[in-house]
Amino acid sequence: MKAWDLMGNRRWLYLLSAGIVLASVVAMAIQPALGRPVLNWGVDFTGGTLITLRFQDRTVSTGQVRAALRPLGLGEAIIQKVQETGDVSVRTRHLEPEERRRLEQALRERVGPFTVLSVDDVGPKIGRELRNIAILGVAVGLALQVVYVSLRFRSVRFALAADMALLHDLLLVLGVFALTRATVDSSFVAVLLTVVGYSINDTIVVFDRVRENLQLRTRETFPQLVNRSVLEALVRSINTGLTTLLAIGSVYLFGGPTVRDFALGLTVAVLTGGWSSVGVASPLLVDMTLWAERRAGKAVVQPAAQPARAAASRRRA
Repeated sequence: MKAWDLMGNRRWLYLLSAGIVLASVVAMAIQPALGRPVLNWGVDFTGGTLITLRFQDRTVSTGQVRAALRPLGLGEAIIQKVQETGDVSVRTRHLEPEERRRLEQALRERVGPFTVLSVDDVGPKIGRELRNIAILGVAVGLALQVVYVSLRFRSVRFALAADMALLHDLLLVLGVFALTRATVDSSFVAVLLTVVGYSINDTIVVFDRVRENLQLRTRETFPQLVNRSVLEALVRSINTGLTTLLAIGSVYLFGGPTVRDFALGLTVAVLTGGWSSVGVASPLLVDMTLWAERRAGKAVVQPAAQPARAAASRRRA
């Protein structure tokens, strides 16, 4: 059976990856034209008031709540209902105590009696600081990945290929959240860090196979060696991804709306992390290595060929 020549046809992998990135950029770019921010920032990052209510009549709908808030100028508030308990959360701009009192009064008059379970206020300044800290944390994570992969594989090429795959994954997650208008709150930081961790894990599995095969195979060109390494790690990556998706899918279906956006982000992280190790990191590693060898005027063979041949000569002697 003939093996798939993924690295020999890597231009198609590049085209597919470029299409994914382009779709993500377009999804983010069209949001301002629709009169919306690029991402649906939550109260954690923008500042605002989040009120959780439990109505005595558990059949109250979000439409009834929105109709009661519209006369107060709060018709654009984000209203969610937890199906299991009937609790209703109202997320809106920052409300002063008097505005919050009028909101509660309007809901009691137009919807029915309820109990206030919680009220969370986040000021705009705190929201901006949290957003800046989140961005800084992800940037530091990316930088540390470069250092770690460089030290592990003793090659900057491995690190650069891995980080380009990470940027591809982060752009895809941002594009999906922009398109679906999923809420970007504090849990989104955990999603981004999961993307970084899962993506780099898959990539290192492939790169480890490359490093092992460099010591074993002496007659293959570097693209052939990387292709063999990808195929050897592919089944493991698919099985790991599928079992992870089964668990996340259960959370998405049965965890309720409060964790649905988080589960969506994790699903995208697993899918794009598995793809980028094959379709982005490995082809980039091949092209950067070939470019470096051409620049050095060397034949395009795998780097371990010379030591291996020397060892074979010593054994024959």
